[in-house]
Amino acid sequence: MTPEPVRVLLADGDDRFADALSDALDRASGAAMMSRVRGHAAAVTAVETEPYDCVVTEYDIDGPAGGTDKDDRNGAEVDGATSGLDVLRRVRERDQALPVFLVTGAGSEQVAAAAVNADATGYLRKGESPGDDESVTETLAERIGSAVAAYRSESQSHAFGEDRAEILDRMADGFIAVDGDDAITYLNAQAAALAGTVDGRGRGADGTETRGDDAVSGDKSVDADALVGTSLWEAFPNAAGTEFEAAFERARETGDPTEAQTYYEPAASWFEARIYPSPTGVSVYFRDVTEAVEEREEIERRERVMRRLYEIISAKDDPFEGKVEKLLALGRDVLGAESGLLSHVQGNRYVVEIADDATGSFEAGAVVDLSATNCERVVSTEASLQVHDIASDPDLSARAGFVQQGISCYVGAPVVVDGDVYGTFCFYDREDRPVPFSEWEATLVDLMARWVGYELERRETQAEMRRERDRLDQFASVVSHDLRSPLNIAAGNVDLVRESVDDERLDTTAKALRRMEELIADALSFARLGERVVDTEAVDLDRVVDEAWTTTATGDATLDAAALGTVVGDASRVRTLFENLFRNGVEHAGDAPTVTVGWDDDDVLYVADDGPGIPEADRERVFETGYTTSREGRGSDSASSRRWPRPTVDRAGHRRGRRRRAVRVRRRGPPPRGLTAAGT
Repeated sequence: MTPEPVRVLLADGDDRFADALSDALDRASGAAMMSRVRGHAAAVTAVETEPYDCVVTEYDIDGPAGGTDKDDRNGAEVDGATSGLDVLRRVRERDQALPVFLVTGAGSEQVAAAAVNADATGYLRKGESPGDDESVTETLAERIGSAVAAYRSESQSHAFGEDRAEILDRMADGFIAVDGDDAITYLNAQAAALAGTVDGRGRGADGTETRGDDAVSGDKSVDADALVGTSLWEAFPNAAGTEFEAAFERARETGDPTEAQTYYEPAASWFEARIYPSPTGVSVYFRDVTEAVEEREEIERRERVMRRLYEIISAKDDPFEGKVEKLLALGRDVLGAESGLLSHVQGNRYVVEIADDATGSFEAGAVVDLSATNCERVVSTEASLQVHDIASDPDLSARAGFVQQGISCYVGAPVVVDGDVYGTFCFYDREDRPVPFSEWEATLVDLMARWVGYELERRETQAEMRRERDRLDQFASVVSHDLRSPLNIAAGNVDLVRESVDDERLDTTAKALRRMEELIADALSFARLGERVVDTEAVDLDRVVDEAWTTTATGDATLDAAALGTVVGDASRVRTLFENLFRNGVEHAGDAPTVTVGWDDDDVLYVADDGPGIPEADRERVFETGYTTSREGRGSDSASSRRWPRPTVDRAGHRRGRRRRAVRVRRRGPPPRGLTAAGT
C-alpha cells in the first residue's frame, strides 16, 4: 500500500533554506509534498484554510530573506503578533498535537522560551552557510517524519513532549518553566540535577549522595518528572530570599525580561539567571558562572594588594624598617603564611634583620647557619624559589628548616644591592600548600624583594654621598684657610707699597688678589652646597666679560664682544666661566688670537677664537671628565667644565634689542672654530 504523502507547509522567505528542506524531505521519505508561503498573512490564511500534517515556520517571516541577519537578539522584545509565533498559536488553537517547528536565522533565548511556552514541537537555528543549511534541514526532515508518524498514530502528545524535552536537554544551560502559580510545568536535566542538591550534596536513585557539582554538570539521577507540579520555591528552597527571587518577581510584575546573579549555597556555585515572563507563566534559563565570578574577585583582590603595596612604599614619613615590616605583614596576609623575614647573608651566616614571625622561631638579630635554610638555594642560584611541599624535595627536606622547625612550604626572592646578593625576602609556613604558589604570588614576592634591594642601595648611596660631602667640606675649609693666610699677607704688602709708590700695576695686583679671595669663597660655597646655584642676581654680561678679560693673562690677544645684555645667575661663577674660557683660548689659539663672545642665531651664548680649533677626532672626547691636551692642566675638571650650571639668561638690553626672553646656554653642533677643550 502506497503511504499517504506527508503534507508540509513552509512559511519562509528564504529561498536557499526552502530548496535545502525540499531536497531533504525528498531524500528522507520520497512521499512529502511541501507547500510554501512567504509572509505572515499568507501563512495565517494557509493554516486556517488548508489541512497539513506539519507546519514549519520562520520566526521572522516578514524579515529580510527569511531572517539572514545573525545579530544577537538577546534583550530584544519578542514579536508575537506578526511572526512565526503567531502562526504557531493559531495552529494550536485548532490542533494541540499538529507538529509545528519554529526555525530562525537569528534566534535568542527569548524566542526559544516563547517557542517552548507556545508548545512548539521543535525549535531550530538555521546555518550560516549552504553546508550548514543542508545539515539543519536533514535533521529537520528526519524529525518531521517522526513527528508526523506519531501524530498520525494518535501518540502525538507523547511524541510532542519527548521532542521538546530533547531540545531542552541538549542545552548546556538549565531551564525551568513555571505557570502562573509558580508550579513547575517543565525542567530539563540540568535544572533537575540542581534541584537535587541539598547542602552541596545530591541524592542518586539509590539514595547515595553525589556532589552538587557533579549533579549540576548533568547527572540525570534526579527524576525531573517527579518535580513537575511542585512549587518552584519548594524544589529550590535556597533560592528564596536571594537576588534571583527579587528578579523573578520583578519580571512577573513588569512583564519584562530580567537577569540576576546569585550564589546558590547547596551547589556551592554562582549562577546567572535570565528570566522571561509570558501570559501563561515564566521561563528561566540559568548557567554556572562560578569560574567567571571567582576570576573577577581574584582580579579585584590583586588590585587591592597592589594599591596597598604602593601605599606602603610611597609613605614619606615611614622609616625603611617600618615599610619592610608592613610589606612582610602584607605578604603574610596574601600568601596565608605564618612567617616573613628579611635576611642579610654574611658569608655562611644568615642574619635575620626584620621578622614578622607568628611562630616565634625568629626575631631580629637571630643568626643561623646559611646551609640550614631554604634561603641558601636562593642565594646560591641568585633566583627566586617557590616550594609548596618541601617534603617532596629531597635536598630541602633534609635541612634543619624542615627537620627541626617543620617549615613545609616556602617562597623567597634574592635581595640584590649593587649587583651582589645582600640577602633574601621570604615567607614560609609549617603547613604545606595543596597547590603550588601562583605565578602572581611569586611575582609579588619578587617585586617586594626588588624594592627592598633598591632602597638599601639608595640608602647606601646617600650615606656615601654624605661622607663624601663631609670630607669635601673639611678639605675646602682647610684649603681656603691655608690660601687666605698668604693672600692676606700679599694684600697687606700691596697696601704698604702703595703708601710710598704710585704704580698702576699695584691696582692690577690688588684686583687679582681680590679675585682670588672671591674664588676661595666660591670654592668653599661650592663644596658645601654642591653644584646648585642658591643665590641668583641680574648679571651684566658686558661688565663680567670685561672683568674676566682684565684679570686673565691675555698677552697680545684681542677681545671682540659687542653688547651682550643681562643674564640671571651667580656673577662670580659666570665670571669664572669666562676666565677659564679666555685663558684656554689665549693658550691654545696661537699668536695674537681674537676671542669672540656673542649670541648665535639660536640665542645661544658662545665663546670662540680664530685659532686652529679642536681636531675632529677629539671633538667627542672633549666632553669627557679630565680630558686635556696639557700635561699640567685638569681638563674638563676645571672651573669651565661642562659640569658648571647653565644660567638662565635675561636678554633684555642685548645688542639685538629683542624682547625679554629666557635663553639656554648649550653646545650647538660641532664646536666653533677655535673653541678650546676647556671651553666645552
